[in-house]
Amino acid sequence: MGRFKRPKNKDAVRLPVDKEKWGVNDNTYSSAPDYYYDEEYNCRDCGKAQVWSAEQQKHWYEELGKTINSSAVRCQICHAHIQAIKEQQQRHMKEMKNKPKHPNEGFFKNI
Repeated sequence: MGRFKRPKNKDAVRLPVDKEKWGVNDNTYSSAPDYYYDEEYNCRDCGKAQVWSAEQQKHWYEELGKTINSSAVRCQICHAHIQAIKEQQQRHMKEMKNKPKHPNEGFFKNI
């Protein structure tokens, strides 16, 4: 994981990994790490430096069961912005589905 940097502080927060829950949904030969550490990364969209906390990692991998090959790439603000765009697109597609059909639709579809 080249884009992550472990904080230089050796006394940084670390949480033990529950090896029974880690990687349950993955078919992997990798062994589980011993601890989660806070990891620094830059947001993919805005470029701001962020920290993916050990608590967030534990929740992501063990509670939500996400794949061990995934990692944080966006800050919360950029993530919320993308979610809002997706929700807006879904609303638009629902509106288009419920919109009455054009009277000459058959002509436009070459039926």
